[in-house]
Amino acid sequence: MAHNLSDIRRQVEARVAQEEAEHGTGPEQEAHDREGARGLRLIPMDELLAEPRVTDWLIRDYFERATLACLFGLSGTMKSFVALDVGLSIAAGLPWQGCRVKQGPVIYVAGEGFGGLSKRIKVWTRQHDVSGSIPFYVSDRAVAVLDPDSMADAQAAIDALAGQVGNPALVIVDTVARNFGPGNENATPDMSAFVAGLDALKSRYGCAVLAVHHTGLTAQERGRGSYALHAGLDYEFRLEVQGDIRVLSATKAKDSEPPMDVAFLPEIVATGWTDPETGADITSVVLNRTELPGKKERALSGAKRIALDALRACCEENGQAHIREWRAEAYGRCVSASEDIQSQGKAFRRAVRELLDMGLIETKNDLFWESGQADIKRTCPDLSVGQKADGHGHIPIGMSVCPPSGPLSFAGENQEGGAV
Repeated sequence: MAHNLSDIRRQVEARVAQEEAEHGTGPEQEAHDREGARGLRLIPMDELLAEPRVTDWLIRDYFERATLACLFGLSGTMKSFVALDVGLSIAAGLPWQGCRVKQGPVIYVAGEGFGGLSKRIKVWTRQHDVSGSIPFYVSDRAVAVLDPDSMADAQAAIDALAGQVGNPALVIVDTVARNFGPGNENATPDMSAFVAGLDALKSRYGCAVLAVHHTGLTAQERGRGSYALHAGLDYEFRLEVQGDIRVLSATKAKDSEPPMDVAFLPEIVATGWTDPETGADITSVVLNRTELPGKKERALSGAKRIALDALRACCEENGQAHIREWRAEAYGRCVSASEDIQSQGKAFRRAVRELLDMGLIETKNDLFWESGQADIKRTCPDLSVGQKADGHGHIPIGMSVCPPSGPLSFAGENQEGGAV
């Protein structure tokens, strides 16, 4: 049965009123809550213009806190793998595909694919050397956003978790269809109510919300169903397949420049578990950043161009370079017009940050390499007929293990701290 937005709002308000009556918080707190949740504050222009609003990025240029985003694509494009990669990177505080993140708790509302989630998470932690626990939480069922009782249960669970670890930085809803509830995706009132439900989560916890969605059978350039979803988004991303590569592109960035496209190459990785019946290795897939197919390199100039050229020179032999080796090469190429060592250092650090933000380079443990090139696992284009596994159980799709060229060694040298 279809519900319009007014009906749903009335049901939600009735449920909230019932819970307040059963679990009252006292008149002073209730008055404060009413003022914060319902009171309309008119902000004067002088206050709005007093200082610039600093963008609170979760992932620089891609995901911002307190916004609503959607990732859509055809079935089989590995949307859930991308969503997991985003969420786990934020929960762990690790760079997402070379881009800086802000760490925080993440909640993954899983409406489908429960059976494969543990395998996907396991191989991600192995790939990123995450051995301890991180604040990443998965629901044991879907949440029917258009059902007030289901939403109230979800909020109660998140409230309880927030009391222990703090408010979530990101809530991932996978997928729209599985978490929609009693309504019709194609009906504008129902889709508007669904967006309102996600907005309620965003406002309640100050978090970003990422919805994973399917495309239609005919209109594959946008998410299926009512256009009300697209209209209500701050960010929207499309994932499409180009050969063996998955390409992520921004189709909407409401208040910022659209970020650059990102290409992923799937890689089969062993979980470290074995099938109890057959003894065979249990595997899953991770996504590694690679070069965009059929696109020219983004134009660079100044210190960024000099720094990237210096990194390429340092990586010719081993595919990676220590920060000190790279810094020395960049200084030798005059990364700054000034010969002053402090000016050189400032220009180099800025270039490194900007190249990381652009996703053109990646780093780990003060080692750097160019995105899409041979990385610290030293993989290279497949020149053989079949695929071969390396010593860590990694089998890159369309790749094979490069012949060893010898690791870099800086034994006995003094450490100079972080990379940037």
